[in-house]
Amino acid sequence: MKRDIDRLMQERGLTAAVVVQGEYQSPTFRYLTGPRAHLHGVVVWRPGQKPWLLHHAMERDSAAATGFTLGDYGSMGWMKILEKEGSQVKATARLLQTVLDNLAVKGRVLVDGVAHVGWYYHVLNHLREMKKDLEIAEDQDPGIFELARSTKDEDEVKTVRTVAEVCERAYARVREIIQGAKLEGTKLRDPEGFVTIGRLRREVRRVFFEAGLVEPHGNIIAMGRDAGVPHNEGNDEDVIEEGRPIVIDLYPAQENGGYYFDVTRTYCVGRAPQELKEIHALVHDAVKKTVDGLAVGTPGRVYQEGVCDLFESHGHKTIRQDERVQEGYVHGLGHGIGLEVHERPRLSAAMNPDLILPGSLFTVEPGLYYPSRGLGVRIEDVIYAHHDGSFENLTHVPYELEIAPA
Repeated sequence: MKRDIDRLMQERGLTAAVVVQGEYQSPTFRYLTGPRAHLHGVVVWRPGQKPWLLHHAMERDSAAATGFTLGDYGSMGWMKILEKEGSQVKATARLLQTVLDNLAVKGRVLVDGVAHVGWYYHVLNHLREMKKDLEIAEDQDPGIFELARSTKDEDEVKTVRTVAEVCERAYARVREIIQGAKLEGTKLRDPEGFVTIGRLRREVRRVFFEAGLVEPHGNIIAMGRDAGVPHNEGNDEDVIEEGRPIVIDLYPAQENGGYYFDVTRTYCVGRAPQELKEIHALVHDAVKKTVDGLAVGTPGRVYQEGVCDLFESHGHKTIRQDERVQEGYVHGLGHGIGLEVHERPRLSAAMNPDLILPGSLFTVEPGLYYPSRGLGVRIEDVIYAHHDGSFENLTHVPYELEIAPA
């Protein structure tokens, strides 16, 4: 949580952190300034002191709302610095040096944020030359801000719940369309015509748009063979067919850089083949066993190992046995969620140091995939670890596999 940042910085011997946001949004910058603030600039975070924000004058209202100490580019003499240095790279380094000197920052400093990597590489090299009392520190794994963001307070979770509720409405709309249509042979049709993957996707997006949500990374609505490849987004031209698995993975966020939610269900129109039923039941069992066995303070990799044990005992290959596996269980069990759709903690195995902590908000999403047989099943819920050690499932979308058409 944000209150942990100062302690984490002091433990790692850091005097300050410089967090940059340019045209591309930085989740760490948004975390510090407020997730939906319309700002570009630089935050200087010093343990025990009020944060300092460099901003553009035209964003002064958003800057003032942060409650930080403020400085704008004009008052810092940006144009004069640019004229003197003759290049934006050197001028940016000189501006940062001026800011840090004014704030009496020296010693080990962490740099974070989102900017053009190659361009900022040279900025930081020039900054080292200009400010000899500065050491640009290498962060540990997980990083300070990753650790802080990996646990959420009740206000953050309250916000996430509002996104979850919209996801519930989106899934309800999908079920409504299927239940209101009829099979023409094996294909689903209603008065508007054949029901396609593209139509379901448009209806989902309509629900999100009306609720002020966006999909920065799109969504997954994939049927049959495509459902068997975890990140295949699906073919909009495909007509929904009886008896084929449809993996629907929705991960919208609040507009202007807010919080995400992430939920997956697997549906089948009409009666599902026996093999699909069995795989769906096993994946659902993996979700239930994982959630029922959660405990604060345990490594995330423990739960991945448990799911691998379960699937292997039923004859399915897993990524634990062979990282090249493309059929069976082919990915990690879950990930944190917040201002990014993938955060810490991770519920994967190899070399994963992440712990489930009080305040952790994360997904549990096992799946089994057989594209060669036109099969794929994934179920994904979002779990919150309360500070009393209890766990809450924030996902309230039915697990039903079969959906009967009209």
